[in-house]
Amino acid sequence: MLLSMADTGSEQQFESVFHRSPRKRRAKPALSRDRIVGGTIALLDRDGASALTMRKVAAELGVHATSLYWYVERREDLVDLAVDEILAGAASDLPGVDVSWDLAVRETARRFYTALTGHTWAAEFAGSRPLLGPNAVALSRRIVEAIQGSGADEEGQAVMIRAVSNQILGAATSAVAMRVAKANHPEGHQEAVSAAVAKADALAVENTYFDQALDLVLAGAEARRLG
Repeated sequence: MLLSMADTGSEQQFESVFHRSPRKRRAKPALSRDRIVGGTIALLDRDGASALTMRKVAAELGVHATSLYWYVERREDLVDLAVDEILAGAASDLPGVDVSWDLAVRETARRFYTALTGHTWAAEFAGSRPLLGPNAVALSRRIVEAIQGSGADEEGQAVMIRAVSNQILGAATSAVAMRVAKANHPEGHQEAVSAAVAKADALAVENTYFDQALDLVLAGAEARRLG
């Protein structure tokens, strides 16, 4: 699912592990949410998204699967917690209010993109799950706040928010798909380059051009505002 940047200032209702109060236990727990998230990320980094199950995470942690249900209710909770955890570094020390709006968008979007592409599974999941964790919300909110300072009218801001959101997620999922294809089927990747109809097409197969594409989005938004 696309980033919910336009909804970060509202009380968007979506059933999520982040909106659910943790269950209380009488005895001192052998597990913690942090430990579960760490085990989930370790499993995903090693075996990939298709390997993620409650049972396999429990095995990773050396506990029975039923123990996990005190902290998470389903596989999707593990996904959401793991994705938000890998965004923690990106969400720290975001551009301050003294930074120009366009530079703030560029820096925050680049942090978002870099974090998602740092783990192949993260980009895969981010394209299909709403990003409602505190780190994802902090990143999205900083981009929205920056765009609100661009001088564009409300529709222009909405278009820009959607365009930047699409650029981050689209570029991230495309980049990891390209990386996986190149690693698993190098001959197929080379065939795609050879089949390109023009040099520009071949370059597009080989490169993501994240920064350049984002610059194009922002330049278009500025031209629209001034036009």
